[in-house]
Amino acid sequence: MRDLTDLPIADPGREADARRIFPFDMSPDEYAARHAHEWYCFSFDDYRYADPAMERWIQRLGDILFRREGTPSLNELRARYLTADERRAIEKREEEEAADPEGF
Repeated sequence: MRDLTDLPIADPGREADARRIFPFDMSPDEYAARHAHEWYCFSFDDYRYADPAMERWIQRLGDILFRREGTPSLNELRARYLTADERRAIEKREEEEAADPEGF
């Protein structure tokens, strides 16, 4: 488990960005299943947030994205939350990006 006390407090702009970007009415597990492939860089979990629920949500997402101990894999989450067609679409996109990393 990460020690969050060493993390800096997010400034109001970062908090506003998080509120705008993330659908907090969806679980971070489902969000990761649906959108992890869209993130090439993720640093929201490098901060603490004034809203404890937001902080837990963001830290959970970071744990999943960085494959921290105790979190399910993206494949497990995708199997749980996505249809076979949705999983195939993500796989196709990832294959295309791997084949042409400059073209994405």
